[in-house]
Amino acid sequence: MGRPSMAAERTEQIMRATGRCLQKHGLAGTTLERVSEESGLSRSHIRHYVGNRDELLRKFTTWLYTGYEAEFIRKIAAAADREKLPIVMDYLFSSGFLPISDDDAVIRELITAGIADDGIRATMQVHYTSAVQAVEDAVAAEHPAASPGARRTTAYGLWCLAMGNSMMAEFQLPAASGGLVRAAAEALLERLSHD
Repeated sequence: MGRPSMAAERTEQIMRATGRCLQKHGLAGTTLERVSEESGLSRSHIRHYVGNRDELLRKFTTWLYTGYEAEFIRKIAAAADREKLPIVMDYLFSSGFLPISDDDAVIRELITAGIADDGIRATMQVHYTSAVQAVEDAVAAEHPAASPGARRTTAYGLWCLAMGNSMMAEFQLPAASGGLVRAAAEALLERLSHD
């Protein structure tokens, strides 16, 4: 009988170490050597399990976003129609995007990487598109009479408000942690009732 594969365990170890490196050193300072030190694995093990630095960052992007967005999308899909939009609003304007966490620094680094790296950008586009679609599904459940175009722009607007507010919260603006952004989001939703 052969030994069990260590690939899943090692990959998880590498992904967690990559996240810590991005938090500590930023994108430019996240090297295979630093991930090796942080994970306790040799550089050759890192290359064996995830490839070169570009491949590592692409795999890390998928790993990170799959956890966050998949849970969010599952909650919305499993909820009754009248519960979908409250789940979205709580996620976007409190539990999911605020308070700012160490993962937010990592996400900003990935957004920066995605500007130049087609693979990271494509991965992020897929995950964000899925998340915005889940928001649109929740908006549609609450506002079935609204046009598909109005629901789509509202969903995208809600997502952008949450992302922008999360980034502004990094500057410790009092307004970012207050209810202003949620009030703006609710005003967007209110427009659907009048269309």
